[in-house]
Amino acid sequence: MNPASTALDTKLSPAVQQGRRVPWLALGTGLGVMIVLFAIWPYQHWQFARRGSVLEGWYKVLNLADNAEWQFCLFVPFIVGFLVYRVRDTLARLPVAGSWSGAVVLGLAVICYWLGYKVDTGYLGFAALQLAVAGLVLLLAGTAWMRALFFPWLFLAFAWPFFPLDSLLAAKLKIPTAQIACQILSWTGVEVVREGSTVQSAANFATGLKQGASFTFDVSDSCSGMRSLYALMMVGVLYGYLSLRRTGPRLLLAASTIPLAVAGNVFRLLMLAVGSLWFGQEFAVGRQVDGKQVDSAFHLLAGFMVFGVALAGMFGLATLLEGRHWNRLRLWAGAEGDAVTSGRTEERFNAALVKSGAAVALALVGIVLCWTTPTAPTLAEPGLKMELPAMVDSYQSMQLTMTAKEASIFEPGVKLDRRVYGNGQRQILGTLVMSGPAKKSLHQPDICLPNQGWIIASTQEVPIAMKDGRFKKVTLMRVFRDQETAPGVRVRSWGLNIFWYEGSSGVSTPSYLMSNFISYRDAILFNLNHRWGMASYFMRLPDKELGVVDTDPLGELQSMDALMQFVSASLPAIVVD
Repeated sequence: MNPASTALDTKLSPAVQQGRRVPWLALGTGLGVMIVLFAIWPYQHWQFARRGSVLEGWYKVLNLADNAEWQFCLFVPFIVGFLVYRVRDTLARLPVAGSWSGAVVLGLAVICYWLGYKVDTGYLGFAALQLAVAGLVLLLAGTAWMRALFFPWLFLAFAWPFFPLDSLLAAKLKIPTAQIACQILSWTGVEVVREGSTVQSAANFATGLKQGASFTFDVSDSCSGMRSLYALMMVGVLYGYLSLRRTGPRLLLAASTIPLAVAGNVFRLLMLAVGSLWFGQEFAVGRQVDGKQVDSAFHLLAGFMVFGVALAGMFGLATLLEGRHWNRLRLWAGAEGDAVTSGRTEERFNAALVKSGAAVALALVGIVLCWTTPTAPTLAEPGLKMELPAMVDSYQSMQLTMTAKEASIFEPGVKLDRRVYGNGQRQILGTLVMSGPAKKSLHQPDICLPNQGWIIASTQEVPIAMKDGRFKKVTLMRVFRDQETAPGVRVRSWGLNIFWYEGSSGVSTPSYLMSNFISYRDAILFNLNHRWGMASYFMRLPDKELGVVDTDPLGELQSMDALMQFVSASLPAIVVD
């Protein structure tokens, strides 16, 4: 230590000494608020018996075996730390001058935090953490700091796993991924049959090979491009920020990750198909052990190729956009851009102390709100009776049970009742599913049916008449699938599916997304925690040979009317009055 420097420090005025404490006061206050709210306070149950903090739940959920493909989120905080380190020179020249606008943002974070605690969901906790970081930077450091840290703050959003995207978007990417792969295989002379998201080798009647004998595999959620899409988008945003100079090319590179993720997964499917044809499906895909799929080494290699293809496309596009972009990839360089004034204007210590006190006060408000909120919400009575009638009009029925696949997917506590009805002319499959006490695990026919090979032709909301004169809105879905029954003979099967979601207290909706919105809305505003159930009725229509004139053009309309009448007649037996 330099004695002269020490002597000089001791001679500084109290005002200057207090000014030098301002950055440490801001840093200590910010870290303290974040640790209490997001690392200590028991926030949500997640998938466990006891409540855990936001960061504890985030870490535990990402380490579950089923979420292995989301574990890249664990590295995001380290990347954010690196991004902050890159702008250290800029930050060192900025004055610590907090802005009261940060109190508004931090207040919104506290409200979001409390709402997430009340409805027991982690996603509002993630949003609260994101907002809290911005609010604390603004309140304790100022707008200049927020501008310098805007990209690292924005990049932090990649740390949060958006599991609902698996069902919302992954299912929609399955079909185009399988379609493209099948088309490429057909161009190369490999005959394939696609049923929804399932790809099979075509039947060869000359050699006696049945359909699927050479290979059969399904485009799972992880193969559809959604999970790799999120990780690739993160890589594209990071690479564009580090190597490209202009905003337009950066945005274009980030957007390109969507088709590149699909392209990578198409390449993966092609590898699996060719590997199965050359070396057998067990070598290429894997085998079943105790009812579970064990991937082969070749299958794992094909999975890595998803990123290989996508990253190659990403680097190629970056080259087209800005030439030798990799020469500008300076990982450890200081911040670029306009020079920040070197004049240092310290905020008075008492002003910084007031803003720090405001940050602590807002955090305490959040804790008090959560402390006074009941942590064990009671589920309302279900809206479905969960027992299909044995007879509906002239339709007799037979009881069916939950399939093994459904039992493996559903959370504990989920109930299912299923019957197949027939009257000699038509057959209808009726299904009731009641969510478990903790999770909203329900069927989504618009996802389940495509996974079974059905293609959705149309979807519309229609009213079903009830006995008291009211109408219940339901979703009517028309689906079809084609298959080859003989050489040159292709048959199209059609089906009609009516379904809706029944909540508590007479609340119902034809939309799964709307049922989630209603759950959170009513839990927040009315302390009503719905116990959701789903009712589904499926009618398969007679098969029709493609290319042959339809001799019964009104048959589908008549079947649709019969299905709606059946549902109307069954409503009194399954819906709670």
